[in-house]
Parts: sequence; C-alpha cells; structure tokens
Amino acid sequence: MTHRLDYRTWGDPSRPALTLLHAGALSWHEWEPFVETWSKRYFCIAPTALGHGASPAVDRLSFPELGAAVISLLDELQVPRTHLVGSSMGGVTSLYLATTQPERIDRLVLYRCSYRTGPAVAASLTVMQDPETWKRWGLEDTLRSLHDPQGGPDAWRTVLRRVKELVATEPASFDLEAVRAVTAPTLVICGDRDPLVPLEDAVTLYRSIPASALWIVPGATHLISAETIRRPAFEQEILRFLSHPLP
Repeated sequence: MTHRLDYRTWGDPSRPALTLLHAGALSWHEWEPFVETWSKRYFCIAPTALGHGASPAVDRLSFPELGAAVISLLDELQVPRTHLVGSSMGGVTSLYLATTQPERIDRLVLYRCSYRTGPAVAASLTVMQDPETWKRWGLEDTLRSLHDPQGGPDAWRTVLRRVKELVATEPASFDLEAVRAVTAPTLVICGDRDPLVPLEDAVTLYRSIPASALWIVPGATHLISAETIRRPAFEQEILRFLSHPLP
C-alpha cells in the first residue's frame, strides 16, 4: 500500500536533495530550526512519518513501511538520490533505507539512533515515551495539537504507544553484515549521556560502516539538537559533513 505523507520543502529543487526524517512522536517540525540555513545549499524535504501528525494513520508502525513511504514521496518529487539525515526513529528508518536501497542515498547522517531494536531498548524508552514525561516537559499541548489528525485530542497518547511498540517488537531489518555493506559516506552522532542509545552502539556503527565519521557530543543526552546552546554546532557540523570529503 502506498501512503502519501504530509511533508514540507524548502529551497531550490535544482539543488542536491536533503531528506530529513524526524524522531518518533514528533513531525517535520523537528527540523524547523535548521532548514533556513540548510536550504541555502540543498533542497530540503521533511516528511512527517506514517502514524504521526497529518500523515496517514496506521494500526502499527514498521521500519519497512516507514521507509517505503519515504521512497514513495521521493518518487513523487522526482528525486532519484538524496542526502539523508535521520533522528532517532528516523535514524533507524534511514539505516534501513541505506541497507535496502543504497542507490537512492548519497550521504547519510545517523543521529541519536542504534542499529538494534528490541525489549532492552524499549525499556530505556519507557520514560521518554510516558505521557507524564511530556507533561512535565510542558509539551502535552504541542503533541495534542500535532497529532490531532490521527484521531482527536488524545491521539498523541496512541502515537507514543505505537512508537514504543515499534521499538519493542519490530526486529531490525539489518544485521551488522548489512551495516558493513552500507556504501554511503556516513556521519554517526551520539551524546555521551544518551539514555536511549548506548555509546558502544554508536561506536559499533562507526566501526562497521566503511566510509564513516563519528561525532560524540560531550555531556549531551538524547536531545542534542533541541538544546538551544548546541543548535549552531549541530547545524554547521551537518553542513560540513555533507559538503566535504572524508579524509
């Protein structure tokens, strides 16, 4: 089944494409702080994932369907190849695409994500996906409004549950042998205090992908780009990686 995603674009379509995949429970809005700068060099494409926001609702999330919906959007926009930046859930989706459709990916940024899913990762995700956590952060109203198209004012709770179920039950569609076959030059980004992504997983990704670079952000949790003090560094590091060859 083909799903038409909600999405936004910025910049000149004649420039190289840069596709941005957001984290679970968020939407294309995750990238708003950066697209003004990035779109000066790239045609930025930011979809909202299946089962989120104004994109089509689904009974359950899976990485193959999340990835297929992105490819369908790229086909619709007549984008044969793209740089790909994925955040958390979007990072796992990006890695899935890099292992299954490498001909569509130029450069790859895996931001705050692992190559593994399963019960252990889901246990770490429990606090992050608890509605009470988002209430304490003062973001309940934001999520309520964002995910209202999924089924009304309480749909955000369902979105959180489905993201957790995705991580708990959906097996990764790649193993380390598949990761070692990734051909796209890749930047792995992880905070050294990230409670959801073990630092050793980021290092394993870096050591497994042949053409890769690793940026470990000191004193950072899972919310690197959302921390205002780190936004300029995050914004510029992505640009440097996309526009300069690896040594």
